[in-house]
Amino acid sequence: MNDPHKTPEKVWTPQNPDQMPISSYRRHINQKFNANLKTSVELQQWSVQHPQEFWIDLYGWLGLKPDLPEGMKKAYDDTVPMSRNPDFFPGLNDFNYAENALFSNPDPDAVALVGITEGMDLDKEDGELLTWHQFREKVRLLSSALRRSGIKKGDRVAALVATGVWAMVIYHATATIGAIFTSISPDLGVEGCVSRLQQVTPSILFADSDTVYKGKTVSTVGKVKEILSRLSPKPETYVCPVVSEQEAFPTVQDFLQKANPDDPLRFEKVPFNHPLVICYSSGTTGAPKCIVHHHGIIIQLKKIAVVHNSTTPKDVILQYSSTSWVVFNVMCGYFACGAKTIVYNGSPMYPDTKLLLRMIQKYRVTYFGTSPRYLLEVEMSKAVPKDEFDLNSLRIVYTTGATLSAEQYKWFYRSMPQHIHLCNTAGGTDTCTSLIAADSTAPIHAGEMQLFGLGMDVDIADPNTGDSILGSGEAGEMIVRKPFPSMPCFFWGDEGNKRYLESYFERFDNIDVWAQHDWLSRNPKTGGLIMHGRSDGVLNPSGIRFGSGEIYAIVEAAPFNTQISNSLCVGRRRPQDTDEQVFLFLVMIPGRSLTPDLRNKIKAAIRGALSSRHVPKFVLEVPDIPTTINGKKVETPVKQLMGGKEVKASATVLNPEALEYFRRFREVESEPREARL
Repeated sequence: MNDPHKTPEKVWTPQNPDQMPISSYRRHINQKFNANLKTSVELQQWSVQHPQEFWIDLYGWLGLKPDLPEGMKKAYDDTVPMSRNPDFFPGLNDFNYAENALFSNPDPDAVALVGITEGMDLDKEDGELLTWHQFREKVRLLSSALRRSGIKKGDRVAALVATGVWAMVIYHATATIGAIFTSISPDLGVEGCVSRLQQVTPSILFADSDTVYKGKTVSTVGKVKEILSRLSPKPETYVCPVVSEQEAFPTVQDFLQKANPDDPLRFEKVPFNHPLVICYSSGTTGAPKCIVHHHGIIIQLKKIAVVHNSTTPKDVILQYSSTSWVVFNVMCGYFACGAKTIVYNGSPMYPDTKLLLRMIQKYRVTYFGTSPRYLLEVEMSKAVPKDEFDLNSLRIVYTTGATLSAEQYKWFYRSMPQHIHLCNTAGGTDTCTSLIAADSTAPIHAGEMQLFGLGMDVDIADPNTGDSILGSGEAGEMIVRKPFPSMPCFFWGDEGNKRYLESYFERFDNIDVWAQHDWLSRNPKTGGLIMHGRSDGVLNPSGIRFGSGEIYAIVEAAPFNTQISNSLCVGRRRPQDTDEQVFLFLVMIPGRSLTPDLRNKIKAAIRGALSSRHVPKFVLEVPDIPTTINGKKVETPVKQLMGGKEVKASATVLNPEALEYFRRFREVESEPREARL
């Protein structure tokens, strides 16, 4: 575990901290509330100590429309238990997400979107460019067509489309009429699509004509027919052309014929807490949870984009995400700041790992959102981006989905321009915001996240008592102690809020807090935050509790990442076992194998970096590691399977056959002499 008495290497220092928006906001709070806050940490602490004042003030500071009802003194009813999900800004009933997004850039001729499809020659093509005026026109016509097709407030509009111009148009047009948007990446299998759509029963479905990924173009028409054969009622279906022509379904252009060209762009007035979008949990067993977020998430999206990440209409955003991931909605939050946004349909690794770096150079990207895994792939390719590309436009690189190791921070600052703010963040589909976010005014230490999000009363709790252990340096449960305005409205189809309460509020029976199910510690020396993995995946051999992330930080960093391409660390405790045994599974780079010598070196490195008690009992080579469609390692189902439970992978597992492979490790009692089991 990270030594709380050791200060890790400082890898970045801000250049103009006083000029950052978070500093401007701190000075605003000092003036308005007669405070004397000197740092972003003090601002964050003030925001959770004065939540009513903070959320009301932030609403106005972000310029959200309309103004709050006159005389509003409370952002929410703080006498209602957090688990009862109190409404934010009650009485604000004439709100609309799209109205707050579509006019965020004052220049109608500025470029709003750049649509890029895999295979484009970036040296010769600029992609599909839409100005803000052109984008609003597309939204206006689609909104009119939806209304004139009978789609109304509360109806579900589904999009089986990749990240691209149509995804953005459909999302914002759906919001204008108060209907509920839900998106699924078209490369998800039939079962995954059906398990989602049959729960939310959309009235209308838009689907891409093809999926384009890693150099292959595959028609989706057969898949869409199979999905529709299993849905009841069947949604009206329209296809968005990507590559091929098809005649099985009418196209989105046919649908637009239903619009009245004279209809104005009109926004249905809805309560702040009215449903906007349904996202899906990456639950790896069972049906995915249908998580409903409301129009008011824009206050959280813009808080992170503007205050924490300094976004303005001058920015150029490249956020790689599929439409199956909440990060697509987060990307829309940057768009809602008036920033030019690149939407890319394809693989980030095709034709090679440098594609996104080429985009950054060509479009002068200022904000790049990616994953630690992508940065690891760039590192393993032995590329030195700053020597090969002009990346000086970049001011921030924001990573999420996993933890950045200390070694990755060091590699980044060896390989990228020194001025870039590298921020590793933690949040989730459930919160639709970052619980841990960027602080543009403070240094970064290798392996550490920076700051709890403003207004987010995040704490580290003793896993048994729920008491705060934030200041101790020990790892514990990451919890939120006060309501926040992006708590999901509810789960679709969840009778009596049973699954909702189980998911977030049943971790502790003595306190009413939101449990994020992450395992976190805070370095008392730096104030930096260290994520150790999922708390349900915490390893506990002989009573020593630690997170899998601490092991990944060693085996997925130099020197081992020249031989190892992926890893999975889980504990096994079968009914007959008196203690948990830790397994470390490794996928080797093609042409490499796990030799006894390499196994010993890995164990020695873990022993040296952590302790002898952290060394896995078994270090074994496997052909593949199960991951979700969003690239997250599937730990808990592997742990359950090895412990003797019967586990069926859900449709969110990208490679379910890889999960089944781990059944054989139920009976393993020793490491093999040879490299592979």
